[in-house]
Amino acid sequence: MNYSDVEKYLFGRRRMGMKFGLDRVRKLMMDTGNPQESFRTVHIVGTNGKGSTTALLSEMLTHMGFRTGRITSPHLLHYRERTAVNGRWIPEEEVVRFIELFRDKIEEHSATFFEITTVMSAWHFMNSRVDIVAAEAGLGGRLDATRLLDGECTVFTGVEIEHRRILGSTEPAITAEKVAIARDGSALIAYSQKPEVEQIIADAVRKKNLNREIPIPAEIAPLPGEHQKRNAGLAISAAMRISGYDEATVMQAFGKACNTLGWAGRIDLRTGSPKILFDVAHNPGSIALLTKYLRKNWQVPVPAVIGFLEDKLWREMTFQLREIFNPVVTTTPLNERCLPAKTLCEEFRNNGVETFCEDDIGRALRKGRSLASDLLVVTGSFFVVGDAMRQAWKNVWIIKPGEGEEQNQLFFDVPDVDSPQRNGV
Repeated sequence: MNYSDVEKYLFGRRRMGMKFGLDRVRKLMMDTGNPQESFRTVHIVGTNGKGSTTALLSEMLTHMGFRTGRITSPHLLHYRERTAVNGRWIPEEEVVRFIELFRDKIEEHSATFFEITTVMSAWHFMNSRVDIVAAEAGLGGRLDATRLLDGECTVFTGVEIEHRRILGSTEPAITAEKVAIARDGSALIAYSQKPEVEQIIADAVRKKNLNREIPIPAEIAPLPGEHQKRNAGLAISAAMRISGYDEATVMQAFGKACNTLGWAGRIDLRTGSPKILFDVAHNPGSIALLTKYLRKNWQVPVPAVIGFLEDKLWREMTFQLREIFNPVVTTTPLNERCLPAKTLCEEFRNNGVETFCEDDIGRALRKGRSLASDLLVVTGSFFVVGDAMRQAWKNVWIIKPGEGEEQNQLFFDVPDVDSPQRNGV
């Protein structure tokens, strides 16, 4: 098999959907030699800020001299970015080797896409002699495949209503699912929450004998937006906890990370004519953070290209954005759970926003550029933002990244429209 064959096989597992329980992933871990026992883990759970916190924590730990693994999801530009060691994505040949070695076991256990990726990450970390892994949880916590990594520290970024069918219909119910990933006697790092959520955390602390730590937001952050200072505070606390180093050493690593961390698609302003700001805001909380940033730094309304998945709270988000974006070009994410551009277009129009509809993301981006003078915002689903970013590089609408940037090799090799990595999970 070559890498293209393997990637098609992996994305074909998406048809199995999401399956609950840890039996499949536990069996697959055993078949690969229980690689999760070879390194220490910090779990990052919550609704918003997981990816940014995970990226910053792993960058800090690398600067502190640890060989550091990083697990994130979903991916923005390429499947391999989900698994990284010291910021370097898992090599194609390692993905191929894993599938060739364990394909029979994968099919025997009916492992899902996310379960395969989690086990492959642990296997790659073991082979790479990783010391510490910063692992962003997937959907939840209690039944999340990453729970098998058995972290000695859990970072809780906060909670918002999401995936009601799976996690519950209230913030306390969702919180209970997420913090359940913490193993007995481990550390839990979380800011003070609203009373009903705080009660759930207090119950978990008591029942599981957790060592609760309330961090302090950082004064600066490597990524734009005031909310990133809170994410930075979480990462600093987690780094001190897992490393055992003193504050001066941790803060020195934080300073270096502020200069080296690149994390695409998070209030990510790219130079072009017009400038394009990419942001994967896809729930009301992250939309509120984007709105706050735009109000502070730009004269609104601004033109935008936007698309959501149908299982998100897209009506509420459309209402939030009615005074921020105008005109709007709606588009359809390349995903089986997509919200049709036409449906979103009608909703924006009902909110008094001048709106155009383009199913194809490339055409939507071209239309958006024609409507913008200084700034165009591209936001919504990962599938919209990632595809739009690739299209922008392909058409030289934004400046390509410089030498040494983490994803540099992918930016110069834009996949074809029917490539599975453009329809990622």
